[in-house]
Amino acid sequence: MSYKYMLLDSRGAPVAQGVSEDGPEKNVWQLRIAHGDIKRVLSHEYVSLVSSSEKVPAMEGRIIRRDGNIISVESVRRLGEDVRRNLRMPVRFESYLYPVSEEWKGRLPILSNDLSCGGISFFCARTLAEGEIVQIAVPITAQPLLLNIKVLRQRPSGEPIPLFAAAFEELVHEEEKMIREAVFSLQLSGTTGI
Repeated sequence: MSYKYMLLDSRGAPVAQGVSEDGPEKNVWQLRIAHGDIKRVLSHEYVSLVSSSEKVPAMEGRIIRRDGNIISVESVRRLGEDVRRNLRMPVRFESYLYPVSEEWKGRLPILSNDLSCGGISFFCARTLAEGEIVQIAVPITAQPLLLNIKVLRQRPSGEPIPLFAAAFEELVHEEEKMIREAVFSLQLSGTTGI
């Protein structure tokens, strides 16, 4: 069985995608770098390996050798599920917000900035209150999703339109899985829509 992994640097930024026949029970994994710059991977001593499968735990590993486009990574420690949940990919798509409360009516156009399994950041011309719950249409999953999000804060933005960070609320397992697949697909394809 093949396992697909995203390799992240020490700051949690994706640097490459690897494929391995070795399961999580092994101490040293052989990974073929399928996408990404192997020189960028080798510029790090330690990398985090995040599987596209929720059944395979995220791991931190130390690169111990290279043979062509295959690297050997020694398992150092198991990482928490928050690594997979907080993995953010820049992505641009146009969509809409819909009110959950009665504070405003209609729909608001937005432009996404990035997406993770735990939330989304987006540009919106209307000021949104911290803690406000709204629905967002996410069109880049296998089937479009309409999800509840909680506005966390307004983030600094170099654009004239405010940038907001929001967390997904009450996702069911299938919705979470579809978002995770979209995030991994974006990283693996290198397509962000930007």
